[in-house]
Amino acid sequence: MEYMFKQLICMFLLMNCVIASARAEQGCPYPSTVTYANGHYRVEDNGLRWQSQRVKYRGLIDGFSGAVFMPGEGEDREHGYMDKCIYRTSWNGVVALRPDSGNAVINMSLTSTLYWELRSGALKLPVYTCTDSQPDNCAFNVNDRSTDLSVVR
Repeated sequence: MEYMFKQLICMFLLMNCVIASARAEQGCPYPSTVTYANGHYRVEDNGLRWQSQRVKYRGLIDGFSGAVFMPGEGEDREHGYMDKCIYRTSWNGVVALRPDSGNAVINMSLTSTLYWELRSGALKLPVYTCTDSQPDNCAFNVNDRSTDLSVVR
């Protein structure tokens, strides 16, 4: 009986670790991990696939410029999505990577208020921007791998 109790406790702890890691804080991918193939810059990072629009080769990614987060409603930091992570290339180009999940929207939330600033974006809609040069400082959580589009404007 004691052995089964220990197994049950271990299983409970393991499940909590898995659930906690699903909401683990993460940032934009590091520039050194981004590659170019078949007309796209792309990277797989922390279980998320990031990809640019189709572009001609603009050189190696050699710097991180910032990120843009779109809140779901108003100025809500808890439900929204990462619009893009922005990078500089060795040929003075700019590349934007977006989470690629097909037609599904990945529900995300912002973590630290230190680096994210609320601004008025296109069409005067609120957006959060992070202009720090370290991708980890533009941190967010993945709440759900896919969600209803009604969460997003």
